[in-house]
Amino acid sequence: MKAIAKYAGVIVDVKASAVNRVFHYWIPEHLDNLQLGHRVLVPFGSRRVEAYVVELVDDVEIEPERIKAIIKTLDPEPVLTIEHLEVAAWMVKEYAGLYAQALQFFLPTGTRYGKERVGDKRQLVVKLIEPERIEDYLQSLPRRAVKQEQVLLSLKRQPHQLASELCRNTNTSYQTLTALQAKGYIIVEPALIERRLELSVENKPVPVLTEQQSEALKAIIAEFHTGRNPVLIHGVTDSGKTEVYLQAIAYCLEFGKQAIMMVPEISLTEQTIARFTQRFPNQVAVLHSGLSEGERYDQWQKIHKGDLPIVIGARSAVFAPLQNIGLIVIDEEHEGTYKQTDGMLKYHTRSVALQRAQYHDAVVVMGSATPAVESYHRALRGEYRLVEMPNRIYNRPFPQVSLVDMRKEFADGNRSMFSDLLTEELAQTLERHEQAIILLNRRGYSAFVLCRACGYVASCSNCHVSLTYHRDNRLKCHYCGYSQELRPSCPQCGSHYIRQFGTGTQQLEEHIRKYFTKARIVRLDADTTKRKGSHQRLLNQFRQGQANVLIGTQMIAKGLDFPNVTLVGVISADFALNFPDFRAGERTYQLLAQVSGRAGRGPKPGKVIIQCYDPDHYAVCCVPKHDYGAFYRQEITYRRQLDYPPLGYLTRILIQGPEAVVQHQADEILYLLQGQLANVRIYGPAPAPISRLKGRHRWQIIIKSKHKISHLLTELPKHDGTVTISVDPDPLFLL
Repeated sequence: MKAIAKYAGVIVDVKASAVNRVFHYWIPEHLDNLQLGHRVLVPFGSRRVEAYVVELVDDVEIEPERIKAIIKTLDPEPVLTIEHLEVAAWMVKEYAGLYAQALQFFLPTGTRYGKERVGDKRQLVVKLIEPERIEDYLQSLPRRAVKQEQVLLSLKRQPHQLASELCRNTNTSYQTLTALQAKGYIIVEPALIERRLELSVENKPVPVLTEQQSEALKAIIAEFHTGRNPVLIHGVTDSGKTEVYLQAIAYCLEFGKQAIMMVPEISLTEQTIARFTQRFPNQVAVLHSGLSEGERYDQWQKIHKGDLPIVIGARSAVFAPLQNIGLIVIDEEHEGTYKQTDGMLKYHTRSVALQRAQYHDAVVVMGSATPAVESYHRALRGEYRLVEMPNRIYNRPFPQVSLVDMRKEFADGNRSMFSDLLTEELAQTLERHEQAIILLNRRGYSAFVLCRACGYVASCSNCHVSLTYHRDNRLKCHYCGYSQELRPSCPQCGSHYIRQFGTGTQQLEEHIRKYFTKARIVRLDADTTKRKGSHQRLLNQFRQGQANVLIGTQMIAKGLDFPNVTLVGVISADFALNFPDFRAGERTYQLLAQVSGRAGRGPKPGKVIIQCYDPDHYAVCCVPKHDYGAFYRQEITYRRQLDYPPLGYLTRILIQGPEAVVQHQADEILYLLQGQLANVRIYGPAPAPISRLKGRHRWQIIIKSKHKISHLLTELPKHDGTVTISVDPDPLFLL
């Protein structure tokens, strides 16, 4: 839609609620190609700021002489589509956020004010001007021009080379290239170089679908042609959901449509990519934070141009610039990583996917062995089409799950972090040359350091949390990155009775190395996966048999497929039940059920040993029965009694800033809410469970309601001096 209007309505890139609205600018004659979705540069007060064109109009309610002109466009063609504008507007209402921030989720990374911080990668390329005359060039060189001769001989073999590689291979300099260019033999010019991703490729035959897989695929195809209702696949671990996704996407592509395949963790993308690139060669794009900015930019551009019809990625892939979407798959849809928790616009990937699918008349497929309680509730009510896949493929048996009460182990004199049963089973597993996964959802060496004389606990100076002891004799904060050396004496009383308490993955690794001499260990947690590609490197070591024990945090609990894993052990399985969060039971069940599913995925049967202190809690005791239904029934009863989602709505307002003003600001917001909201219950303001984070104090207000209220909160200030206020209409975490 080209600019035949006089004025453009724009959203300015200024992160302040006071300017979270449309501003109008005059369209100068030289911008007659201006369209909706263009990025532009506009005068705003005393500044020049980036803005996004969201409307074109002929009349405005402002005197024409007061309206300023757009300075210039920042892109040759609009980067944002009509769909992007509509979905962003929906996000603003749904999540009480800023319009500019919502639009920026759709933009390519590293581009600001028309300047590409990343942009296309250009390098100097050397080419022969007339390759057929190469022999003439060589004969015309003087005898002393040895380097020039080497360059021409190299170009004879390969007439098109990077200048840097050509100089390196011939051990020469750019002066040699300049001399040859002056003679008219070669041309040296900048050229666009693609940042190529090294994608893994799996080499497996396409399997014949089982009966339950076929039924799941039929349900997706039916919605693709008729209903367009979202589909929730409740399939147990190893039921073959991924093959259903693959064939559903293949069907989608037959109709000229495009697809997004989402996974919750970067560690799972490589495994997914390997399967997809085999099935769909040269059709797969990748979007996730593990790529460099340049790689993400190139992938975004290929998707935007329509070169690659399938996008695989984590949370941000939901904003991929596909323009003809037919299918969006959200694997492990229950995972909390699909929720944006940073920033002021706290969207949920599932909701954004449903909104994009509605625009494109596409189908959203959600899959999980342990669906989110909200999703399963909607499916039972008929809002989603529910597909059950209750059996493992090839009639594989479920792993045998044993609960070990660590209170009894302690009473029997066992002071080890391993129960007698886990010690015995791990030794036998290694003896049989099989593999094991041991989960402990706490990284570091020890959870905290305490002085036994005075009770002092080492805590972060920036955050209201204890410091975690690491094996390099440093105490580290896992929230802000602060670290300090462990002192030999207590800084409070001078006592030398400083001890580490609690167990982390580093201590778990040390224990296994000490007591299991046949163990070859790979540890996967946030400390070992900081470098690019480290996830895949470590998982490949385990997959190829270089290691026989994989230990780690929750990132090893989901989606991984290792046929030789016959034992899974879980340390401190139920410690998360004590978190101050109504979803603690749900998260505990999901984690235990998911990690249990890593065992017995090949021809050998699997065993799971779960060590806990409350084996009678329903979130724990439903796991050995592989009975999600029993867990759901107890969980939904608990939530119904307390009006928790999905039986009610919960909204969290988080106020962060200096201690001197944050409580006062929270009180002012409470006053505004009391005058604006009716028939709701307001709790607070009160300090958040983590009351200080990265040097900023945190207060929160929790609102319970029978209906959505986020659209009533869009006028709340997002910034007030040094205070930041964010609204989360669907909080997954309350810490």
